[in-house]
Amino acid sequence: MLRPFKAVRPTRDKAYLVATRSYITYGAEELDDKLENNPYTFLHVINPNALPDANYKDRFSAVRGRYNRFEQEGIFMQETHPTYYLYEQKTPTATYTGVIGLLDAESVVNGTTLPHEKTIAKREHIFARYLSITGFQAEPVLVFGSTNESYTALVESIKEERPEYEFSSTDRYRHRMWVVPAEHAHELVQFFEQSGTKYIADGHHRLASSVRVAQDAPDNPLAQGVLCMFMAEEQVGIESFERWFDLSNDSFDLADLEAHYILEPIEAPTDHFNGISFQCFFEGSWYNLRSRASKGEVLPSQELLDTILYPLLDVVDPRNDGRLHYHRQTELDRSAEMVRKGYALGFRLPPVSVKLLKEIAVNKGSMPPKSTYIEPKLRSGLLLHLFK
Repeated sequence: MLRPFKAVRPTRDKAYLVATRSYITYGAEELDDKLENNPYTFLHVINPNALPDANYKDRFSAVRGRYNRFEQEGIFMQETHPTYYLYEQKTPTATYTGVIGLLDAESVVNGTTLPHEKTIAKREHIFARYLSITGFQAEPVLVFGSTNESYTALVESIKEERPEYEFSSTDRYRHRMWVVPAEHAHELVQFFEQSGTKYIADGHHRLASSVRVAQDAPDNPLAQGVLCMFMAEEQVGIESFERWFDLSNDSFDLADLEAHYILEPIEAPTDHFNGISFQCFFEGSWYNLRSRASKGEVLPSQELLDTILYPLLDVVDPRNDGRLHYHRQTELDRSAEMVRKGYALGFRLPPVSVKLLKEIAVNKGSMPPKSTYIEPKLRSGLLLHLFK
């Protein structure tokens, strides 16, 4: 169930100044520039560089203190009545729309909200401490599921009204957000009561940490909700990560691939796979790798690990192997950049389908690291769930 809630959010005139990308996407100089030149950015609240020598409790308490100052200064306001929020993000290549509300933490425990990745216990524990001390969630977890014509029509009806927020960010993304009117909020409640299984697209660690907080505070009803955006499954954007391998201290023979794949020389990489398992770069040339085995839909990252990276290059831990380098696969010039940097071996992977992602979740499986890049990436600080 996705429930309406009383969000804490920026005033209309400051929303574009407050909302920010996740702080880990900023380089040191860019982060310093944002902090120096924008007094309203939510980065001031979560500032990872503040109190570097303090213990975690003092650092996390200081985050809450900085949030309190934003509230006292009138940068944030809280909704009077519980409702949902409709959010639209338009990138240079796609438009994403979803409904933001509170996901029941219990739905993860009882299996009606399903993950497709395993979390790292240490990260989960640290973020749970952060949440329990700061008392707010500031970046929605992204989930998806089945919808119907009534839901689609309702979303379009809400969009006919003037958005509460409308702004563009420096990455050339346009953001629009509507506060859902009460009559439409009631219709959304009815939809979510019957919407069935939901699947986590992005934010596995945030979700797992929020569930821990909920279990540790059973008497706090607000802590039982997880800030979340729900999308129709056909709207979720799934891209891949390229894998580039440092061969400085290893040897590799292209002929070793022929046991599993037919190699077809190509002039350059493309975004069209059409039954191709991988595109491979080796010593100045590109190849299509077509599997010799008849197979159904498989997870590309797992197939690459099982047939090439592990047996031929001894990659046992793809998350921590220093020879492996990953980058998002959307722009072909990034491949050329890796070639210019001197990498002799690289792989481009087809994207994972929503169907396969759902199958992995239902079967309680998990993916190797960097198996998917999910869009949209949601802004921090645009909507907050304050639970203490």
